[in-house]
Amino acid sequence: MLNLYNSKRDRIRDKLIGSMASLDDLEDYIEKTEDVQLGMMVEIVKEYGNEIPSLIQSLKNKHVGDEEKATAEMIFSTVHRAKGMEYDAVQLVEDFITEARLEKLKEGKEPDALNLAKWNEEINLLYVAVTRTRGQLRIPESLLPKNLPASPNIQVLKPEKEKVPYENGKAALFAAKKKSTPKKGQPETSYTERRLQQKNAYERWTPELDAELKRLYYRGTQFAAIVEHFGRRESAVLARLRKLGCVDYED
Repeated sequence: MLNLYNSKRDRIRDKLIGSMASLDDLEDYIEKTEDVQLGMMVEIVKEYGNEIPSLIQSLKNKHVGDEEKATAEMIFSTVHRAKGMEYDAVQLVEDFITEARLEKLKEGKEPDALNLAKWNEEINLLYVAVTRTRGQLRIPESLLPKNLPASPNIQVLKPEKEKVPYENGKAALFAAKKKSTPKKGQPETSYTERRLQQKNAYERWTPELDAELKRLYYRGTQFAAIVEHFGRRESAVLARLRKLGCVDYED
């Protein structure tokens, strides 16, 4: 993926990545397929770019073997590898099934809604993940079920609201094409913070969401407010507006 980012196509080994003309094409593919893990990898590449090899080497240098696991300050693990393990505190990333997604599946609004085995496995993975902690659980707000009672052992990771003073019309849409940069004196948002801001980044667009998007757009809602409302990338919202015929490609 980093080679795609650097336009070094001759070094790309993965067939799927190699079939993409650009990182933008890959993001379009991710949005259509809702491949959250691939989407997270894209965001990491976009944030760290060519620093990734040195960061990986730094992690390798700090790595300890299983026999020294008790001395580690932090353990990164998949749910499958964490089965049977317990930790003092656990923090989850956001690539688990959500209650909202399950409700859509129940209503039959997604093509693979009848794949019950797949979704039962997804639910089981989330169950395994949240039960690995002996103490504190840090969990993204989007993963919480409705009306869950508050608990001192659960730290909810709320999305940070990003306020960007875009204007309506072409100026706002043009601004969406540019890479977001922090204002002077403001810290740059991290990958984790952006993931929380864009919690629905690769969710499928449904007819209901399309109708809501058009309603907000034609009502003159600020573009930044629309982006925040849907919890998606600016480029994804702009691409959807174009697909719906709301915005010309020249805008």
